Amino acid sequence: MPEKHKRLLIILLSSLFLFLFHALPLPAYSQDAYGELFGKEAAIEVTADVLTYDKERNTYVARGNVVISQEGTTLMADEATLNLLTGIASATGDVLVIDEGKSRLEGIDLKFNIKDKTAVVTKARLFYKEENIHITGDTIKKVGPETYDGENVAYTTCDCDVDETPAWNFSASQASVTVGEYLRGWHAFFRVKGVPILYSPYVKIPIKRERQSGFLTPRPGYSKLKGFRIDIPFFWAISKNTDATFDVDIQTERGLGKGLEFRYIRSRRSYGELSIFHFKEKDIERVREFRKDVDNLSRPEDASDDRWQFRMLHTEFLPLSVNFKANVHLVSDDEYLIDFAKASDQKSLESIETNLSLSRSWSAYSLVAQLRTFDNLLLRDDSATLQKLPEVSLTASDQKILSTPFYVSAASSLIYFYREEGIRGERLDVQPRLSLPLSPGGYFELTPSFAPRATFYLINRDPGGRYFERYLYDAKVDLTTTFARVYQTAFEHTDALRHTVRPKLSYTYIPEAVQSDLPQFDGVDSIAATNTLTYSVNTTLTGRSVNGAALSYHDYLYMDLSQSYDLNEATRKLPTPLTQRRPLSDISGEIILKPSSLSNISGKGKYNVYDDWFTSYDASLSVSDARGDSLSLSHRFLRGGTRYMEGGLRVRINEALQAKAREWGIQRFPAVVFGDGASVVYGVTDLQEAIEHWQANG
Repeated sequence: MPEKHKRLLIILLSSLFLFLFHALPLPAYSQDAYGELFGKEAAIEVTADVLTYDKERNTYVARGNVVISQEGTTLMADEATLNLLTGIASATGDVLVIDEGKSRLEGIDLKFNIKDKTAVVTKARLFYKEENIHITGDTIKKVGPETYDGENVAYTTCDCDVDETPAWNFSASQASVTVGEYLRGWHAFFRVKGVPILYSPYVKIPIKRERQSGFLTPRPGYSKLKGFRIDIPFFWAISKNTDATFDVDIQTERGLGKGLEFRYIRSRRSYGELSIFHFKEKDIERVREFRKDVDNLSRPEDASDDRWQFRMLHTEFLPLSVNFKANVHLVSDDEYLIDFAKASDQKSLESIETNLSLSRSWSAYSLVAQLRTFDNLLLRDDSATLQKLPEVSLTASDQKILSTPFYVSAASSLIYFYREEGIRGERLDVQPRLSLPLSPGGYFELTPSFAPRATFYLINRDPGGRYFERYLYDAKVDLTTTFARVYQTAFEHTDALRHTVRPKLSYTYIPEAVQSDLPQFDGVDSIAATNTLTYSVNTTLTGRSVNGAALSYHDYLYMDLSQSYDLNEATRKLPTPLTQRRPLSDISGEIILKPSSLSNISGKGKYNVYDDWFTSYDASLSVSDARGDSLSLSHRFLRGGTRYMEGGLRVRINEALQAKAREWGIQRFPAVVFGDGASVVYGVTDLQEAIEHWQANG
C-alpha cells in the first residue's frame, strides 16, 4: 500500500473516530472545564493487521484487531471501513468503545452516515459510568446530539454480566432516550429477575445528570384508613444553591395533604431548610378509631380536622466565631406525631422542643446562650410547662494550675424558668472541680477530685419567699487501667486486631442536704445524698486495614457493663425486720457488634438483680448491602411503660423506586414505598401480602 494512501487512510479513520465520539452516547463534558477532547493537536493512533484502499469503490478498510485511540478514548473492532462516495462508515465484529471516564459502548455492528450525522448500533449495550446506567437494545439509532431511538430496549442500574439477568430492569418494545433527560418507552414491563411484575403502555424514566425541575415519581397506594392514595411531589431547582419540593397527598377516605420543603445554602457559613405540611382531615374521630388500641401512646384528644407541622433548621456562622443555630418544631396538636411521624421514636415522643442558640468556643472554654421552649404532648394545657428563656451555660475543661500537679474545671448555668401558671424565676448554679491526676507505678490512673457547688434562686410568685440558696459538694475518686493486645491476622481485609479492656472503679460521696424548701424546676433542685462504689468494664475490638499507604480502622465490638453499690442503703436502719436492703443497683449494659460496615447488632438494658428481671432494654439488628437494600429489627421494652417492636425491609429498585415493608408496635404498617421514603400503607400483615397486593393493583 503506497505511503501516501496510508497517511490518507489514517486521516480519514481519524475523522471517522472523531465522528464516532460525538455520535455515541458517551458523557458530555464541558469544554470550559476540560478543553476540546479531540482537538486538531491531539494525537490519534490507528493500528490494524491490514490497511487497504479500494480505488474502484473509493473505500478505505482496516481489518483485524482494529484499534483507534486518542487521549483515553479507544475504539476496538474486527473491521472498520469508510466509503467516501456515500459517506457511510462502519465498524463491525465485537465492537467496543471505552472513554476516559470508563463509559462503554458494545455491539456487533455500527454504521455511521457522516453526511446526516446519524448512527445505528446493532445488539447494543451502553454503560454510563458516572450514573451507573445500563441500556441494551436490539438496535439503537442516534437521532440527535444525545437522543437515541431503539427497539427492544432495556434499562437498569444493576451491574451484571452479559449472560446474567439483572435484579430488576425496565424493558420496552420501542424507546426513545435523551441522556440527561428521560427514557420514554412504549409497551413497557418492569421485571424482577426477568419476571414481569408490572405492565404499562407508556413509561417515562428520568436519566438526569443535574438537578432539574419536574415531577418526581408519584407514590400510589391503598389502605383502609386512607382509601386510594396518590402522593404527587414536584421538585423545583430554583438555583444552584436553592431548591424546593411541593407535595400534594390525595387520600380518598381520609383527606388532602399539602406540603412544602425549601432548602438553601447562602454560603459555607449560612444554610438551612424549612418544611410546612398541612392535612385536612375528613373526620378526625374516624382516625382515632384506627389507633384506639395504642394505649402506650395516649395523648389528649385536642386535634381538629386541620392538622399541620412547621420545621425549620438554620445555621449561621457570625463574626467573632459566634455560631447561631435555630431548630424550630411546631405542631397543630398533641396527636399529630402519632398520625404523621415516619419514625417510630418520633411517634413516642412525650414533648418537642424549639431551640434558638448562640455559642462561642475557645481552646478551654465554651459559652452557650439558648432560648428553649417545650410543648408537652401529654398535657392539653401547657400553661404550667416550664420554658427556659433564656438558658446560659459556661463550661471550662481541665486546666493545669500553674506548675502544680492540680487541675481545675468548672460548669455553671444561669436559667430563667418561665411559665404562665405557677412559680417562675432565675437560678444560678456554679460548680468548679479541683482534681489531682496520678499514675501509681505507671500501671493505673488514679484521680481524686473535689467539687463545691453553690445554687442561688430569685423567684417570682412563691409564697415561701423570693430568695433561696443551697451549698453542696461532692468528692470522687476514680481508679482505672487499660489492658491492650494486638493480634496479627491473615484475613483478607484486616491485617491486625486490637483488643482493649478498660476496668474502672469509682467512689462518689455527696452529703445529705435539706432541699425541701427549694423551688422544684428540674433535677438540679433535688440532689440525693450519695455514698456509692461503682464498677465498670469497657472493652473494644478494633480491626486495622491497609490499602496501599492508607490505613483504616473498624470497630467490630464495643461492650460496657456497670453497677453501683450504695453504702448508705447497706448501712441504713431498717424500719421493720421484714424490710430488705437493696444496695446493688441495676446492672447496666451495652453491646454493639459490627461484623462489617453493612451490618450492626446492638443492645442495651438494665437488669434488676433482686427481682431477677430486666427493667428495660433496647435491641436492634440492621443489615444492608451496597445497592441500598436493608433489613432492620428493633424491640424496646420498659417495665410498666413503653413496649413496642419494629421491623422493616427495604428493596431498592432504582433511584426513584423502592419497595418497603414495616411493622411497628401493636399496629402493623406493611407498605410499598415509591420515591424517597414516604410510606404508602396497605391493610395487609406481611411483606409477601404487600408484594402480592402491589403486583395485583400496581
